[in-house]
Amino acid sequence: MQQPMDTRGADSPSHPHAPLYLTIRERLLDAIARGEYETGTLLPSEHQLAEQFSTTRLTVRSAVDELVSQGLVRRVPGKGMLVSAPWLDGGPSLDGFRKRYAALGDDVSVRVLSRGLRDAGPYFAHLFDIAESDAVYSVRRLNSLNGRPVSVEQATMPYGPLAGIERIDLETFGLYEAYEMCGHKVALVQERLGIESLSARDAGLLGVEPGDPSLVIECVSLDADGCAIEHATLYNRGDRISYSYTF
Repeated sequence: MQQPMDTRGADSPSHPHAPLYLTIRERLLDAIARGEYETGTLLPSEHQLAEQFSTTRLTVRSAVDELVSQGLVRRVPGKGMLVSAPWLDGGPSLDGFRKRYAALGDDVSVRVLSRGLRDAGPYFAHLFDIAESDAVYSVRRLNSLNGRPVSVEQATMPYGPLAGIERIDLETFGLYEAYEMCGHKVALVQERLGIESLSARDAGLLGVEPGDPSLVIECVSLDADGCAIEHATLYNRGDRISYSYTF
């Protein structure tokens, strides 16, 4: 559980006549810089911050507005205020599902179905160049466009270089954003397309019949050093997702 930040002297900013919201902004900036609130995680609520600083929610909101305008905090309805970073609003050079379809004007939503650590095993040990007993982190998500499910995604990544990814809200931030938060920006993606019949479980999630065909996209994402940092498989509803390429 996050501990309340040290607010001693909050009413005595370095500039005595500075508005309180500027003091709160500077304290939040300092807490973020020190890692008290990590990138991708939630800040305390406006109500909690107002209590910590003995002020009103309106004053806190003014302070946070400054951080939002700088790209350091992102407000997410129904969740709260998440620590972001200036580069996140520009997005990584390669776009994931969320940014790709949001850019087309679609209402994108992502639901995490499961996530957790497990041993790499032989396949992922070879892919990520790690030991079979080393940990990998797996995330299973349901992607929807305009309120309708379109794909089930299973992503696996080496935990060592991406330690801390379990603290990032992967319903708000894309996986490529999360990798960059952990210091590994995606530089290259290798993809393979195929057609497979949907399992009963995935068909139920996508609202189709078991055995219906699915457009399957299997991809391996690499960082700037050429190291694989993700293996992902997306099972897409063919009537709602298309794939195009230029060569």
